[in-house]
Amino acid sequence: MPKLLSIIIPVYNVELYLDECLKSVFDQINDDVEVILINDGSTDRSNEIIEKYNNEYQFKYINQVNQGISATRNIGLKESSSKYITFLDSDDILANGIIDKIIAEIKTSKIDLYKFKYKKFIDGEDIDKSTLPSGNDVFISRNDIAEETDFYCWQYVFKHSLFEGISFDCGRCFEDQLVIPLVIYKASTCKLIDSIIVYYRMRNFSITNTVELSHVDDALFGLNRYSKKYSEDKIYFSKILAEQYISFLSKCARADHLDHLNVIKTIEKANKLISIQMMINSKNIKAIIFRVLNKMVFYRLRIVTKKDYC
Repeated sequence: MPKLLSIIIPVYNVELYLDECLKSVFDQINDDVEVILINDGSTDRSNEIIEKYNNEYQFKYINQVNQGISATRNIGLKESSSKYITFLDSDDILANGIIDKIIAEIKTSKIDLYKFKYKKFIDGEDIDKSTLPSGNDVFISRNDIAEETDFYCWQYVFKHSLFEGISFDCGRCFEDQLVIPLVIYKASTCKLIDSIIVYYRMRNFSITNTVELSHVDDALFGLNRYSKKYSEDKIYFSKILAEQYISFLSKCARADHLDHLNVIKTIEKANKLISIQMMINSKNIKAIIFRVLNKMVFYRLRIVTKKDYC
């Protein structure tokens, strides 16, 4: 019998964190939930740790050669037979009691998409699990979500059907930013849940703390994708483009020391895609300033970030 919720967990060389992650899941698992674990060619003890849980709990386990995070998530989507899905990175921790909260919400409201809160913690430090002041869970629009800067796939619970025709882009970084706004756009009903779903581990060598020229290219890819969707819904996609343009220009400043001429040409390409009117439609003041004064903002950002990379 199909489950109500699938939790898709890609695994790659996380032996230091995997046990804590899996314990946070299996300590609260119930009959409405299936766990899909995909070991993406780990070369450390990750497989051994997973096998330990395999002796005690039931879950789908795929042990594959390395294909990357996007391909691994796509495989998880194909393996899931549940009506709803969520994701969990294997170095993060699922909040205690959140599965019961998710299942209760799904059974009660049965809407397309749920957005949750999360809390960051620095790797090596104790996690602050103090309860935050609880507000009310509220229905929101996709335009409300579009104004946010975070599109982490593990921050949401999605109706599985929202991913029909959509997959994560293989070989690209910041894959959530490139895909999740498209999934959200398909949601007719959304709800903000005032509960923490994940404790997000911040590691010094993670992708968000490194810089490569490919990051700039991937950000441009995202701008191109959403600019093509702009005519379908100018309000929604102007808001998405606004946040993406801010992120793009920041990535350009951080990568400038690697190849200045390449970065400048990429900014020129972006400015041909993203008009000032698009930014005005977003009503995002910061994005409007970034686009109108992009040269000044870029060089200012370059000065600020230069000390981190030179």
